[in-house]
Amino acid sequence: MTRTSAFGRYGVRSAMNRWSGVSADGSTAAVSLWKDELEGPAGAMVYHKADTRDWTNGIAKREFFRHLQHAVDRCGGIVRVVMVVRDPSNPSRTIDCYPAPNVIMRVAALNMVGLAFRLEQADLGV
Repeated sequence: MTRTSAFGRYGVRSAMNRWSGVSADGSTAAVSLWKDELEGPAGAMVYHKADTRDWTNGIAKREFFRHLQHAVDRCGGIVRVVMVVRDPSNPSRTIDCYPAPNVIMRVAALNMVGLAFRLEQADLGV
């Protein structure tokens, strides 16, 4: 599945080569996360980046952080997740991505200056 179509499952429009998006009505924010970087057991997973200097410093990165801020400001900190699977032989290459409707994360920490964040799995009774 393409990342664009995975975001579409949440009603989120995201341009090709983007890492996040927000629905047209602003009620849903979604981010793509590397599956292998989720930590912890199902139901209590965490995804955090204290340092994103190794991320390409372009529009996708800026939008990702704006969309996390949008989630905090307008969605109760909740973000939907598009899982991204790496190619084991080339870790910067994506081999699969898909919506993960049972993985709902809450923005637990967001540093818009230092470009760092922490997401914790939310139990919304879904």
